[in-house]
This record gives sequence, C-alpha cells and structure tokens, in this order.
Amino acid sequence: MRNLLGYLGPPGTFSEELAVRYCTSQSLRPKPYPTMDRIFTAVEKKEVVQGVVPVENSLEGTVNLTLDLLSKNSPVKIKGELLLRVQHCLLARPGQEIAKIKEVYSHPQALAQCRIYLDRIIPEASRISMASTAEAVALASQNEGKAVIASRRAAWLYGLEVLQENIQDEPSNITRFLLLALADAPWTGNDKTSLLIGLHDRPGSLYSALGIFARYKLNLTKIESRPVRGDLGKYKFFLDVEGHRKDTKVARALKEIKEKVLFLKILGSYPLAGQTFL
Repeated sequence: MRNLLGYLGPPGTFSEELAVRYCTSQSLRPKPYPTMDRIFTAVEKKEVVQGVVPVENSLEGTVNLTLDLLSKNSPVKIKGELLLRVQHCLLARPGQEIAKIKEVYSHPQALAQCRIYLDRIIPEASRISMASTAEAVALASQNEGKAVIASRRAAWLYGLEVLQENIQDEPSNITRFLLLALADAPWTGNDKTSLLIGLHDRPGSLYSALGIFARYKLNLTKIESRPVRGDLGKYKFFLDVEGHRKDTKVARALKEIKEKVLFLKILGSYPLAGQTFL
C-alpha cells in the first residue's frame, strides 16, 4: 500500500483531478476516501504513503476543517503543498438548455465561486449544496432541469455535456492543497514551516510571540485564528513562516516562542509550491 495517495473522493472532484496529476509525476496511485478525517487516519495507519487535502482557496479563503484536523493530537505532518488552478464548468445531461435549468448542484465553495455567473445567467435556479462536486454530478446526470458546477473531467467521467466553461467569478481561482505524511520534508533552501500555537490569556501574548519572528527577521506569510472548541473567546493560531525548522534562525525563534506560549506544535516544514497544475 506504500504507493497510494489518499484524496477526497469520489472520482470527479477537483481533489481527484489534482491527485491524478500529482500521482502521474510521482509513480503513485490515487485512492479515494469519503471524508478528510479518513484521509488523516489513512496516513496515520499507513494505509497510504501520502494524503492530499484542500486548505485554502484564493476566492473563498481557508478550509477550516483541514485546520481543525491538523490541530488534533496526531503524528501526521505536512510534507508539501500543491496549487491547482480551478476552472469551473456548468454541466448537465446532453441536450439540456441553460434557460430551462431549475436547480444547480455543487459543493458550497463551488457555488460561492460562481455566484456572479449564476446571478446573471440563471438567477431563478435554486442552488443546492452537496458534500462534493462528484456527488452533485451523479445527481444531475439522472434528472432533467438540473445542472452541476464541476470540472471538465467530471463531465467526461459521468457522460455530461459542458454547457459553459470557466464560469468562476474570478479568472485567477487557485486552490492550495497540503500533502500529508508521517514525516515532513528535508531542507531545500526554499521552504516554509507551518505552526500551531496556543496563547496565555493575558494582554500582549500574541504580540509577544509574533515579535520574536520580527526580531529574527523571519517573514510570516499567514496568520489564521480558530476557536478552541468548548471554550468561548479562546483561540488557537495557525502560522506559516518562511524557512525550514532546521534553519538556525527558525530553530532559535521556535525555541524562544515555546517558552512564551501555552503550546507549540510544528505541523511541518516543506518546500514552497513551485508549480500550479492547470
């Protein structure tokens, strides 16, 4: 099973599209999982050698579930990041007219990313959220008057017609994915380190921690807060910093920060994404 890559299925999702392209370059085979939780578990139990999950979209922002799963007490690490240029298409059964579409199905993020198009072209059509674009495709393929927002690959897999392509509201629509494994990546000289920290409940605690990065002249490329479950008003923070955890400046900064926070979890060091899959 060591040559498998877990991804969020079923076939026809954008996660599958990325997984197929990545596997081709890495001599891996894609294996679908129904939920992101299962991908993390599959990596932890060595059912797959790596997993891939979406973490951020350039239009709709962070995928919070991925951050929540990363924050759990798990040995899974971030080994890399991949970028996919998302090109949404309006799909339906062959012969379906756009003007007669009554319902549009897709993943909530896909619906949000095509809001302006839907408002302009089929404003009266109901928009129905599904767990995945592939699930939506399967439903739309069986019914008249229904359409789905998905990829061109999904149309090919499920025998649908592409009514219109590139319907996303912004042409530069990119989703960032994380590669998961039981170990992060070795130093390359062009790296990023992802962290999770918890802060003491006192004034200036966040400033005190972040000031250490400034003192070492380390660039923070992302700061994201998530609520601590069951503790209203308490937050944990996800940080991305340029550099590898083994870099001298990064290692020293992390050592100092650990002494000032409630907890520090290094989620992984890995190469900056150098390729966008089109």
